[in-house]
Amino acid sequence: MIFGVTSDQPWFIGSWIGVVERPEAVDEAVDRNDEHAGVALLALVLNHPDSEVALPRIKRALMSPNAQTRANALQSLGHYARLHQAIDGDLVRQLRCALSDRTPLHHAQIRGYAFHAASDVGMFVRRRELPRWLRRRFAGPRRPTRQ
Repeated sequence: MIFGVTSDQPWFIGSWIGVVERPEAVDEAVDRNDEHAGVALLALVLNHPDSEVALPRIKRALMSPNAQTRANALQSLGHYARLHQAIDGDLVRQLRCALSDRTPLHHAQIRGYAFHAASDVGMFVRRRELPRWLRRRFAGPRRPTRQ
């Protein structure tokens, strides 16, 4: 058992909580194409206090050959945007590519996960930090105007 990961529930986010102390475990899971690497990434994004620890791991997981890992990376991106109100240029480019990814996953496609991530980014990241295409297509709520 590694970091509390049990053989009967390796998908459970709480079982991956050890990645907070050892974030490189996410890298190792992605490298070995572990089917639960995306869950490890989600656990890291939701629980690690340093925002910079998660960014390179989200980018890495978005390039995984495993569709489930990419879907979880997109979910992680949405959570990252919500928690830190930020995104960088590389992630924006990867997100834009994912919006046209028709790889099937369960009863959906990767682009559906990308749509939800883009919606989160549009909602939580300051508009002036987003490229025009993302602001137009995934505009978050407008701030109330002062009267």
